[in-house]
Amino acid sequence: MRQLEPKDAWFVYVDTPRFRQAYMSAFVLTPDDADGRLPDRAEITRWFEERAVLPLLRQRLLRVPLDLDHPYWVDDPDFAVDRHLHFHGALGWDESRTMVADLSTEPMDERRPLWELHVIEQVHGVPDTDGPAMMVVLKMHHAVTDGIGSAVVTTTLFGDALPPNPNAIPPQHIPGDVELVLRALGRVPRTVVDAVSAVRRARANWRALHLARADAAYPLPRQDRTPTPLDGPVGPRRVIEAVHFALPEVQEIKARIGGVTVNDLMLTVVGGAMRAYLVEQGHTPPGSLATSAPMTIRGTGTAAGDESNNKFVMMVVDLRTDIADPVARARAVHDAVLGERARLGVPAEAAVAHVDYMFPGWVFRAARRVRAWQGVDAQGIGRRPFNTFVSSVPREINEVRVAGTTCVHSFGIGPLDGTGTGHAVGAVGERLGMNVAADPDLLTDSRRYAELIRQSYTELRDAARQLSMT
Repeated sequence: MRQLEPKDAWFVYVDTPRFRQAYMSAFVLTPDDADGRLPDRAEITRWFEERAVLPLLRQRLLRVPLDLDHPYWVDDPDFAVDRHLHFHGALGWDESRTMVADLSTEPMDERRPLWELHVIEQVHGVPDTDGPAMMVVLKMHHAVTDGIGSAVVTTTLFGDALPPNPNAIPPQHIPGDVELVLRALGRVPRTVVDAVSAVRRARANWRALHLARADAAYPLPRQDRTPTPLDGPVGPRRVIEAVHFALPEVQEIKARIGGVTVNDLMLTVVGGAMRAYLVEQGHTPPGSLATSAPMTIRGTGTAAGDESNNKFVMMVVDLRTDIADPVARARAVHDAVLGERARLGVPAEAAVAHVDYMFPGWVFRAARRVRAWQGVDAQGIGRRPFNTFVSSVPREINEVRVAGTTCVHSFGIGPLDGTGTGHAVGAVGERLGMNVAADPDLLTDSRRYAELIRQSYTELRDAARQLSMT
């Protein structure tokens, strides 16, 4: 029995109908054989039974009553893949995306390991796809792992190679509520010491940050925020749109511009689309928009000794939407990303970015009630210095397969980080996908926004083709 690290427990505490802490990856698969036969339920079940062997897929959450202490991971003695595998009948392309959006708003069952697989047995009308197709959706709670770590899960569940089959889970003592409460009460002195230490560290870190910024030799983050109608407050409903680009063409754009990354290009596209959408809606932003973006700390000294499942910090990147020329904007975005990475490499900045979540859940709940009583939105709307969220392109692009089918389309959806829109970027084969998740009360015309993403990409591509190859 292993207790959750504070950073992972935080994702459990803040999981609410407006802020679901689960992310989903949807894969559209087509048959490999010329006969066009999709696998049946037995074949799909057998495929995942042979691969769902990672320990993190076989551990469930054990909450302490009243959240007096952080929860625990315990092995699920009743683990069975069919408890996590859900089959759905045939749907159209639009209906399937609506279903995925609806699934993202539903809470996960904490009595079982926090992951689910949903199979839409046949999907009709998939863009650029002929013949039969099915969709498999992987849903995981953020407490289990972050986006980078989930790549291991995806590779295991959707790879041809069979992982080693673990032995049966041995009997394990799972404490009851009384024992958990007594354990939590016994830890009160340590919890108090940890909390006091966390407060002292935070104060010391902020003092060090103030001194570092007084004579900073690195780019400082934006302290202001360009307000837009897309910023919030965020409600519980979700809508999603998926846009795909040809990966070789994206690589061509990258080569023509030179000195930029694929992630920079995706940020450039998002900035152009958001500004164009706001202008059409009659809300021209008075300044440049900004995004939050994850930066992994896996394999760095910063993460040394960090046993949490989530190992990332958030950058705030200026999208430079004040620059009209898309190529110049892409280069400026690249500089902004480098500036944020340099900033987070400064010890004082990194220390503040690594927030201490030492307090148990009852403290978070009490704080939310106080904030609500004071009329302050629980998501901190109005104080976040960014307007949207954009994920990073995965470093490795692996083939995704299930029982004789191969993925031809993919898209993802994650939590809305205090703003009305989020963009998840992923790649499968030669397709680069950008999925937009949004609160439909804020992004009222998601289809138009998807069109503007394509338009922003086309403008960037055409401008890049005017340049000489480097």
